[in-house]
Amino acid sequence: MSRAFGWIALLAGLTVGCSGPGPAAALPFDPPTEIARDQSPVQTDSLSYRLVRGPDEYRAYVVATYRNATPNPVYFARCGLVDSLPMYSIRRSGPDSLRRQFTDWAWGCVGGTPTGVIMPGATASVRVPLGSVDQPNMRPPLKPEDLVGQFRVGMQLCASFVSDSENCAPVPQSARTSNAFIVYY
Repeated sequence: MSRAFGWIALLAGLTVGCSGPGPAAALPFDPPTEIARDQSPVQTDSLSYRLVRGPDEYRAYVVATYRNATPNPVYFARCGLVDSLPMYSIRRSGPDSLRRQFTDWAWGCVGGTPTGVIMPGATASVRVPLGSVDQPNMRPPLKPEDLVGQFRVGMQLCASFVSDSENCAPVPQSARTSNAFIVYY
């Protein structure tokens, strides 16, 4: 995603209003009630997260941790010069992987930020927001099922050092993705 698009998406998400997405709707699939932890290189602090209703939002947070188990440094894309953690994303996985997904945040980064480094044996943990602020003016309307289901976190880990994180050549997805987890109301 270009940095300009990230700013546009962030501003659009912040300007759309404040009332709830409505009551929880029946999901078009039956999410598993339990999910097994696997050996993914990124591990989450839980296997399920409940979106909690707060003032004008549904929110939960997942902490995802990457441990560099390789004998070499691993590099990561950073958003700005002061950032010491990798950029990240979330994506659907499992039985609902083709369904619409919505998140209310986006990266708005500056250019020319060199990659960071995770040394062998070291870890990097990121706190990833789940859910959304209320979106009453969104078209098409935000549906509760757009916020829940089975997901994974992906960290933007790079194959080598680069002087501009926007030019990061990512390591294979299997080397930078978390275990699956469930998000529910």
